[in-house]
Amino acid sequence: MHPVQELQKIADDLAIRSVLAEYCLRLEVNPFEEWLDLFTEDTVYEVFRRTLRGRQEVSDMLSKAPHGVHLGGPIRIELNGDSANTVQNYLFIANETRDWNAGWYYRTLVRADLGWKISHTRVKIQK
Repeated sequence: MHPVQELQKIADDLAIRSVLAEYCLRLEVNPFEEWLDLFTEDTVYEVFRRTLRGRQEVSDMLSKAPHGVHLGGPIRIELNGDSANTVQNYLFIANETRDWNAGWYYRTLVRADLGWKISHTRVKIQK
């Protein structure tokens, strides 16, 4: 691999890891709209046997989700030019009820004008 290509691959990997770290952090620390900024406008989000299409549907459902500690695990990234497929495990513990769930995020990210954005998320809840 050419050194410039290798540097681009490293930069893309770091940028994607940063987006996915922000995914967990922004849910509790930032306003919800800043979490939505991590997604493309036409994002698809599959969770609880529902398929949400676009930021508005994601916002309508997930802005009402419980608050708590959201821990993202290690990330596997498969780069494909201007897109990337990722796998990451997670653990969520709710503040009020102490309910929890854990599982896997399967995501596709795309290179956008302002950096990498999440275009598709499939949440596989184990518990």
